[in-house]
Amino acid sequence: MKKDLRTAILARRLALAPVEVAGKSAAIQAKLWQLPAFRRARLLMAYVACRNEVGTEKLIREALLEGKRVVLPVTDVREKMICARLISRYPEDLVAGPFGIPEPAAFCPLVAREELDLVLVPGVAYDVKGYRLGYGGGYYDRFLPGLRPDAVTVGLAYDFQVVPTVCPEAHDWPVEFIITEKRIIDSRQGSDR
Repeated sequence: MKKDLRTAILARRLALAPVEVAGKSAAIQAKLWQLPAFRRARLLMAYVACRNEVGTEKLIREALLEGKRVVLPVTDVREKMICARLISRYPEDLVAGPFGIPEPAAFCPLVAREELDLVLVPGVAYDVKGYRLGYGGGYYDRFLPGLRPDAVTVGLAYDFQVVPTVCPEAHDWPVEFIITEKRIIDSRQGSDR
């Protein structure tokens, strides 16, 4: 079930035209900027979008310009873990990561996940309870439990990526908000607006 859902959603996402990605990403980012938890966040973990994910480049640049501290994930494939490194320049501080996704260079300072105020979590699909279907490596499911209890987690997705269920398992870790071009879903309340 998970494998079929991942394949179907990824195919649909990869079929999006660049103009659709840009338009929907702009709408999603506008909603994110309105989220009180995002406005309050001083230390934000983002990610570099790839394979037609919701765009994050403009978001990262604007957050840095606004004075937010921004960290991006660095992947340790051998340990199957991610850690966070602080960037000050985008994209100048990035190098190619193990999956071809740009990551902060080794000179970027490490930041403990307990320091993060808000984490943007990539995913293939989400359900309204906040559970996500990732790419199958479990990196974020191992990372998220180490956040502070008051840190906020947000999934950015196109509306078609929100499905009735992603068949969560015991080790899966839900996000608190899912933002699409059409709505903001508060998974703690089971509601959207």
